Amino acid sequence: MTRLAVLTAAALLLAVAPAAVAQDTPATAEAPAMRSRMMTALSGWEVEQYLARNDVLFVPVGPVEQNGGMPTDVEYVIPLAYAMELAEKGDGLVAPYLAYFYPGGTTTSRGTTYVSTSDSLPYLKALVRSWVRQGFRRIVFLTSHGPSQQTMLPLVRETFDELHVPVLWMGTDMVRAWAPGESRPGFGDGPPNARELVSFGSYQIVGRLNDIPVNVTQPRHEVLRDPSQLSRFVPPFSGTPAGSFYSDPVLHGGFVEPISEEQRARWGREGADYIRSQVASFDVNGMLAELRRRDEFTRVLEERYGDLLPGERR
Repeated sequence: MTRLAVLTAAALLLAVAPAAVAQDTPATAEAPAMRSRMMTALSGWEVEQYLARNDVLFVPVGPVEQNGGMPTDVEYVIPLAYAMELAEKGDGLVAPYLAYFYPGGTTTSRGTTYVSTSDSLPYLKALVRSWVRQGFRRIVFLTSHGPSQQTMLPLVRETFDELHVPVLWMGTDMVRAWAPGESRPGFGDGPPNARELVSFGSYQIVGRLNDIPVNVTQPRHEVLRDPSQLSRFVPPFSGTPAGSFYSDPVLHGGFVEPISEEQRARWGREGADYIRSQVASFDVNGMLAELRRRDEFTRVLEERYGDLLPGERR
């Protein structure tokens, strides 16, 4: 058989692959029960047993930074909560503990830990290389932080070029019912208090609701504001069109306002239900099936283009 015929046969197999993939992770099937979905809570043997049947890893990533009356790791805890729920539905594992990444311009607060994007990328790439060697083929990074694209887009592009594995990045705002052609959803879309629900609900899901302070009031002060108006000429996308710092920390999250224990508990319960409803409406198994198709088709392209492609062939 000629090389062209082999490639044609492979492409035809991929064309009918969706039905086979759907049998692996049908949208209506329940994921097998596990003692925990947190990879760090499993023994090595349990991870081996999981990888014998599946290859999905959800990776929440976020900063530690000023955020009003919320704990400074809220934008890590939000993707962690979504990752835990998606892993249950999509039969995946969760790789936790990846806080302390690029925060953006909130370094005017002493509560913000600064790590640059160039410092973050080598570590994240090293983790991806290890996970691929371990056997994870479908790796999904989750974030809930505006400037995260400045780290995540180079990560998914450069690891793909190197490893030929289509690592995926998505914001938690995408976890909802959504059809092609609709406007991209944004964090806080939904009910008027969606931001509070998502934030409080995330701490409820991860078992840390009591970390949110109650009965705390921040004294008010006059807020210094940046007089420049660059966005009139260059509309901002995930930040200002030129580098900037928050001129006052309260501009990111607001002043700390007092809440009661009862309010915290109510928002935690309602928020957890809201997040779970979003996950229930999102076709995570369909997304994972398409990620597998992308991975398999990449192998066809490796055969077709060989050494012309950057990185290593499998």
